[in-house]
Amino acid sequence: MDAATLLFRRTPALRASPEFRFLADWVRAEARAVWPEIAERDWQDAKALGEVEADSPVLVAADDVLVLRQTLAALTRLVSAGTKVAVPYAMSEVSGLALEPIQTAGAFERLENQAIDFRRSELSATAGCAWPVSLWRAADLKRALAENGGWEENLARRRVPAAATAGLYHRFADYYGVPREDALPHVPPGTREVLEIGCGDGATGALLAARLGCRVTGVELNPVVAARAATRLHRVVVGDIQRLSLTGPFDLVMALELFEHLTEQAEFLARVRELLAPGGALLLSLPNVGHHAIVEELVAGRFDYIPMGLLCSTHHRFFTRRSLSDWFERAGFRDVQFAPQQEPLPERVRQWALASGLPHDLDSLATHGFFVLARP
Repeated sequence: MDAATLLFRRTPALRASPEFRFLADWVRAEARAVWPEIAERDWQDAKALGEVEADSPVLVAADDVLVLRQTLAALTRLVSAGTKVAVPYAMSEVSGLALEPIQTAGAFERLENQAIDFRRSELSATAGCAWPVSLWRAADLKRALAENGGWEENLARRRVPAAATAGLYHRFADYYGVPREDALPHVPPGTREVLEIGCGDGATGALLAARLGCRVTGVELNPVVAARAATRLHRVVVGDIQRLSLTGPFDLVMALELFEHLTEQAEFLARVRELLAPGGALLLSLPNVGHHAIVEELVAGRFDYIPMGLLCSTHHRFFTRRSLSDWFERAGFRDVQFAPQQEPLPERVRQWALASGLPHDLDSLATHGFFVLARP
């Protein structure tokens, strides 16, 4: 099978996101490694499958899913052998493996290598029928689309064929809608007026209002999710914080997983100082480039960008605690408090660091990110 059709099941919010455009490009590249000829259509254009040869493979994928070439090749073998639909397991469904948090592309590839040929008895069953990624023969997909009220109706009533399973996929978290409850303990007591930069769909701001009585003004670059945020927050401004004109004062300026995406960090910190009320603070959450997952990848000669996470494709700057301290000192912030976000350090990393003979920081290796609370 040298040719295939890709059907992306896109959502408007992610269609407007550069991170998920990067993911779509990544999936396309992985598909081309298996099928040199690729035709692509949006899911809404699925009726155009009438032009596709009956035995041609069709990959249906949600736009928040990563699937790699080794899994695509395994799914192709199943479809070539006569199965009607082949699906990979969710990474979270893998059992029998010592799993660590997956932070890099290399880590996902290594897990896929371990799981690609597992027998069904060694993996949990795929839950439900609304598969985020699936591979079909075109004739079988056309039939599923046409029968019993159409594809979506078939999914709801589980009238799709039983699937054969191989390989893995990873579905990324809701990029715009996860409420950051972990940030609430870092909000200073008495905070009332909050500017949340990168407010997404307003989930975290709504939490601040409900739990702490804050009035939240949001700033969001993605206009699709900003419209949702506007129904939940006091006010939402759409645009790039580096170009917008805003006025304060605010008791707290909050920017979670945003500082590393900016191209003008010094200018941003200077503007925040102007927006803060007397005694006000800036609260950031951002990744640590000194985390062991990145260090291990560098030792292996890799530094692969991913759609979101420690090495997000839209990060412009990378920080350790020391470099962050330097940024804040230069920007005139005198009271800066760090709260590391950590998980247990794998024993192999601890032993490697201790045996290396090199200067090392075990706390940094265990830290995937920081909360930073800073006052001028």
